[in-house]
Amino acid sequence: MPRIIKKEDIQNHPQIPGFQIKSVTETLNQDSKVMEVKRLILDPNIISPEFTHNGCDQLLYVIKGDGLATVNSKEFPLDKESILWLESGEKYHFISGGLGLEILQACLLYTSDAADDTPCVDLGGRRII
Repeated sequence: MPRIIKKEDIQNHPQIPGFQIKSVTETLNQDSKVMEVKRLILDPNIISPEFTHNGCDQLLYVIKGDGLATVNSKEFPLDKESILWLESGEKYHFISGGLGLEILQACLLYTSDAADDTPCVDLGGRRII
């Protein structure tokens, strides 16, 4: 069933000064075994913690702002509408520029539970549903 989520309805995770994580899928009460969606919001000139997500690939879409993504020690410039794809296990963090940085993060989960009893394609250990 389609649902519209208002910005003020999105749930906040514990904050680090200048850095927020807001869960879109938790707001929907979607305990999805396939995808998690979050908004990452950095104030201007902030360095995020380093992250590593195992068991999922990620699509990161820059909603607004500018900055850098450092992935496995390599820097990638980010600006509005940039798209960054990260594979499972990659280490990354963000550095926001003078405009701050807001990113939509979709984590595509690849667990055995996600594909149980569902037609899928096996991609070398990863299953696309």
